[in-house]
Amino acid sequence: MAALEARLVGVGYRPETAARTVARCQELGWVDDARLARDRAEGLRRRGAGCLKIAADLDARGLAGSLVAAALEATGEGRTERAWAERALESARLDPAASPAKAWRFLLGRGFPEEVVAEIVGEPT
Repeated sequence: MAALEARLVGVGYRPETAARTVARCQELGWVDDARLARDRAEGLRRRGAGCLKIAADLDARGLAGSLVAAALEATGEGRTERAWAERALESARLDPAASPAKAWRFLLGRGFPEEVVAEIVGEPT
């Protein structure tokens, strides 16, 4: 909501007016940072993104760290990050044994932690 306030101020509204407007929109349920964080994280998870990519995306949107953490936990569905990475590899039809370098690049590009990638693919050569 801070981003919305800043945007309103940026287009010429007084800070007090922007704050009241955002507060009213929140009361009416028109803006909800927690829902935005959760929905965005779910969408990124469905497309095979790892926790680092999801966190970076949510941070870039100006969402609070606590909302980012909650969204990551809520969208994890009780699975480990390794399970999500393996799912991403399966969806992309990548065999880490056949092409470890390609699997490394793919998983790192999707925002999976290096430790997780090393568990699945092995150490880079």
